[in-house]
Amino acid sequence: MWSRFAPVVTLLAVVALTLLPAGNAGQVVASGPSTQSSISVYLNCPNGVSFAEPGAGNSCGSGNYTGVYTGISQAVVANGTSAFYLASATGGVKVTFSVTDLTTGKLLLSGVGYGSMSGGTCTSPAVVLPAKAAAGTNAINSGDELRSSLNTTFTGTGTPEFCSGGESATLISLDTMVMAGATQPSLTTMLTAGSPYQTTLSGFNGVAQSYVDTGTSSFTAVVVGVVKSSSGSTVDVLVTSVTVSPGTSATAFLKFNQYPSGTYTVSVLAITSSNVPVSTAGVATISV
Repeated sequence: MWSRFAPVVTLLAVVALTLLPAGNAGQVVASGPSTQSSISVYLNCPNGVSFAEPGAGNSCGSGNYTGVYTGISQAVVANGTSAFYLASATGGVKVTFSVTDLTTGKLLLSGVGYGSMSGGTCTSPAVVLPAKAAAGTNAINSGDELRSSLNTTFTGTGTPEFCSGGESATLISLDTMVMAGATQPSLTTMLTAGSPYQTTLSGFNGVAQSYVDTGTSSFTAVVVGVVKSSSGSTVDVLVTSVTVSPGTSATAFLKFNQYPSGTYTVSVLAITSSNVPVSTAGVATISV
């Protein structure tokens, strides 16, 4: 699965995924315990959210979308790397978003982002990143129903649609701290990461990252790459997946989008479908 996005609107602040290097000095980070993991709430059109990226592409409008979290108990400590993929309209757009735990009635995260759109479809969407976000310090437990609210304020032609699944997965990410307790399951999947490097595949430029499965079972890992400019600003978030088996090696390829000429860094991390990191983060310096 390759990610193809329209040129990114660089905004005021983005916090990288768990274990990735911090971005620019203007980022908004909630104070509190240190981040250990993250929970990604993916929009799963037409009527819900999921906690692993949906496989099929679709789109839907502003509204409230719910889903039941089935992972380990975690406490929200900060906002994470969120991305809102939009299509079907031309003009300026403001995205307001929030995540609420309906089971406990607690607000987990809220924020806003600004950008511009130029029509298109979800195979080549515009991406809006948060300009600011505020996180609470509330816990999420297995079985809790979470609600993601996504809304747009728009000046232009057409009606903005949020993209989900496929090549463009709208998500809101929560940086978390795993809650201690005897009921927490032990992690049985772990990847040993090589060093990411710039390369080409079928004529496309990108970054390759190899992994060796040192765990006890086969699984599919989600591989995320955060692209930063030489000034430290996040300019893109790339997502792919790789299927691994115990004792074997597999290579993930993250295809680049169109970036201005220059030098960039790409921080790469593998996570499970329930958003638990299973590798150390690797960083590659690339030239465009």
